[in-house]
Amino acid sequence: MELLTYICALVFAFLILVSVHELGHFIVARKLGVKVLRFSVGFGPPLFKWQSKAGTDFVLGIFPLGGYISMLDTRNQTDVTPEMEAMAFDKVAPWRQILIAAAGPGANFVLAVVLFWAILLGGVATPVPYIGMVEPDSPAAQAGLQPGEELVQVDGVPVKQWTEVSAQLLRRIGDSGSIVLTTQIGPTNKTYSITINNWLSTKKDPILLSELGFSIGWLPVLKAVQVGSAGELAGLEAGDHIFAIGGQPVRIWDELVEIVRNSVDQELTVQFERNGNPHLVVATPKGSIQPDGTTVGLLGVELGHPTTLVQRGIFGSMFGGIQETWKYTTLIITSIGKMITGQMSASNLAGPVSIAHTAGTMVQSSLLDYVTLLGMLSVSLGLINLLPIPVLDGGHIVYATAQMIMRRPVPLRVQQVASMVGIFFIGGLFILLLFNDITRFIPS
Repeated sequence: MELLTYICALVFAFLILVSVHELGHFIVARKLGVKVLRFSVGFGPPLFKWQSKAGTDFVLGIFPLGGYISMLDTRNQTDVTPEMEAMAFDKVAPWRQILIAAAGPGANFVLAVVLFWAILLGGVATPVPYIGMVEPDSPAAQAGLQPGEELVQVDGVPVKQWTEVSAQLLRRIGDSGSIVLTTQIGPTNKTYSITINNWLSTKKDPILLSELGFSIGWLPVLKAVQVGSAGELAGLEAGDHIFAIGGQPVRIWDELVEIVRNSVDQELTVQFERNGNPHLVVATPKGSIQPDGTTVGLLGVELGHPTTLVQRGIFGSMFGGIQETWKYTTLIITSIGKMITGQMSASNLAGPVSIAHTAGTMVQSSLLDYVTLLGMLSVSLGLINLLPIPVLDGGHIVYATAQMIMRRPVPLRVQQVASMVGIFFIGGLFILLLFNDITRFIPS
């Protein structure tokens, strides 16, 4: 069942992204007077086929991992009448060819903006980024980072959620120098500098926070108290913020859990804040036998970590959608550049198996996470197709630009040879992606 979820999530994502991409080409081609012969989503034998009054075949292929539109082109079709030549892609002005080629990636960027706009318009409640456990002797520990501090800036860039933290850290992969983290406790800000040298340049699938030596932190704020539990008997309520237990200060949830687990049937003083006022009660954790046979203490309370609601109006959300799209665009461009220069390992590239796994996980997590992934993938698809590689949209843009400069089309033979090189490059890249997927999911 889980495998089916992954496959369906991947197929749906590709259908949406590819359809929008090809629709961009199709609309602009039609607007600029170029005849579209075929609009295909997927490859292989058609599952569905329909011809419009304009003579365009709309096809859904059996393998939904790509798509294309086929336009009238005198270089490929021999039965083009003189009346039809004006509607051929190769006969229209180069600037029109550029617009048609760029329309597909452009549609993907527009889709990303719309998806992020919808997310922000609906509002997103995300955990406040608090520092969790700090590993001894780790870079974070050596810098002096403390559990329970709220992370407010990474390298001078404000962050309000963990996705923003990760995005800023991803930009630093392969860099040398220092990562500057700014935290806040109450009204006080602290700045920590973590020294890096070719940071994670050869690391495959690095877990960024772990590499720095700290985890995501959850404040010891209660979401719920179970009926009849030790916590309820002591008088604890939802919303209470525990700051000390058994005489020991607790800054994060993990510290609270550790003390309670080791205090079976022991009276513990619990100091907490409720509605801004300090309180003190005595609780006795009840013993609970674990699957491994050990007995641990439980208070019977649930975590209720503070969240921040990211929500804007219609126009604010639209601007936010543009900002999110730009953020992921620059992040992907930076990552591609670092892979080319060797600052980032190419083993971090994800293939269809990894994308399917991520998409399936996101679907199971929440619709919001899946829509966010669609937005990120849409940006990726748009950027990849703009690369100046023959057979991609970027290659067609290069040909048309060269034609504008030379005042004549690039010789067909040159385009054919370049296309073969492009096909081999794309094929090699696909093999690399599959290899990365295999090594990522199959133990060595």
